[in-house]
Amino acid sequence: MIVSKTPLRVSFFGGGTDFPEYFSNNKSRVIGTAINKYIYLFQNKFNSNLFDHQLRLFYREVEFVKDVSKIKHSVFKKILQKENIYKNIEIHASSELPGFVGLGTSSAFTVGLLNLINFYKYKKKLTKSILSKKSIHFERKILKENVGYQDQILAAYGGLNSIEFYDNTFKIKKLEPKFSLDKFKKNLILIYTGIQRRASHVEQKKIKKIKKNLSYLNNITDISNEAFKYFQKSRQTDFFGKLLHETWLQKKKLHKTVSNVVINNIYDRALDSGALGGKLLGAGAGGFVLFYVKENKKKTFFKAFDKDKYITFDFEKNGSQIIKI
Repeated sequence: MIVSKTPLRVSFFGGGTDFPEYFSNNKSRVIGTAINKYIYLFQNKFNSNLFDHQLRLFYREVEFVKDVSKIKHSVFKKILQKENIYKNIEIHASSELPGFVGLGTSSAFTVGLLNLINFYKYKKKLTKSILSKKSIHFERKILKENVGYQDQILAAYGGLNSIEFYDNTFKIKKLEPKFSLDKFKKNLILIYTGIQRRASHVEQKKIKKIKKNLSYLNNITDISNEAFKYFQKSRQTDFFGKLLHETWLQKKKLHKTVSNVVINNIYDRALDSGALGGKLLGAGAGGFVLFYVKENKKKTFFKAFDKDKYITFDFEKNGSQIIKI
């Protein structure tokens, strides 16, 4: 059995500027981290000659198919077709958190499956660079999804990183701040809005408005560059909440669908309960909101939210891993 273990991600700054539609003409920077919440993919062989089907897939649905072209799940189908795998394989998918919630689950699934299938077929591991580039190409060119580059990179590389984009290239710098990451991460809380949405649909609307939104995207880049400087030299972390808030104000201007009444109510309640700032993760319209809450404000903050609606997390140093059992 082969297992791929791929982390989800939390994007801190620069979200929306990791699209080539923007960074082909404008330098941008994204700051984000892989987190200790994962998508697992399990591959096992079976002798399809003894059954009435060739392939077995287990995810939200179960598919036993005689022909790869009959697979309903587009990522499974396209990858298996691309690698000419038509029989004798069974794959199970499992995620620790829901999909379509702003944590990069779709890209983490793609990264994990490409990693798994490559090892299954070629018996060797992909480098982080090749895996991220293959995943970006697959999602944008083959699946025709409206996605940026950061999700695939963070899922493949892992870690807390600054990623610079320009002219269809990217450069990754591991962040090693002077402040305590252990104390810092304790101030980070995710609140679930209860809304799932397809990021590609929201991003498509924003991409169409890139020229009109150029000043807002430039502001988001400026904030990300400012945050990068703090990560490099600051021994305090309260800058984080302030800059999250500034980013959220700019992000909401990208399209009217980015926020809604539910999200605005959660955000206002969080600030009233002690959060220094926050922002919705991912494309917008639903999913998780990230908040920065100092230790002395947490008791008040947690009283404002249902305990089933918030989660904490740790940083994940490793990107997508292959485990042979």
